[in-house]
Amino acid sequence: MRRNLEGDPAQVTVALILGAHGTAGAVRVRILSDVPHRFDPGRELYLRGRPYRIESSTFRPPDRAILKLRGLNTPAAARALTGEEFTSPADAAPTLPSGEYFHFQLVGLQVLTEEGEDLGRIGEIIATGSNDVYVVSGPSGEILLPALAQVIRAVDLAGGIMTVRLMEGLR
Repeated sequence: MRRNLEGDPAQVTVALILGAHGTAGAVRVRILSDVPHRFDPGRELYLRGRPYRIESSTFRPPDRAILKLRGLNTPAAARALTGEEFTSPADAAPTLPSGEYFHFQLVGLQVLTEEGEDLGRIGEIIATGSNDVYVVSGPSGEILLPALAQVIRAVDLAGGIMTVRLMEGLR
């Protein structure tokens, strides 16, 4: 799930439309959300600010689904949406335990060392399987920071700052 930076900041991108599926106007999507119930029948997703109610969903692990949406009834209409993004209200995300964050909450944070050095901002998060890696771009170039407790010292979402301890070899 990522913040929809070009549009409404209260919306997050949750799926990318890959193309049409079948003859009833269903779409194939790549899921960008860790909240699977977001794609349950009866739920709404937004496309260009317009709500679409999900009529059915079929999941294709690890990150694909086929969605049939009310009002989208032809293969041509589904094909025309290829490359578009479905969004969902940011406040619809469930509450996480303390110390855990959604990717959309972290992208854009300013990253400072414990000494106050500005490393830049998180522009991307790479999911590696064992731990995420934050791609930070700033005045000194790009730095890859592993999402480990010994590196990530504090996250202040309200202040928009992540404080880190640079271990040897991270520069």
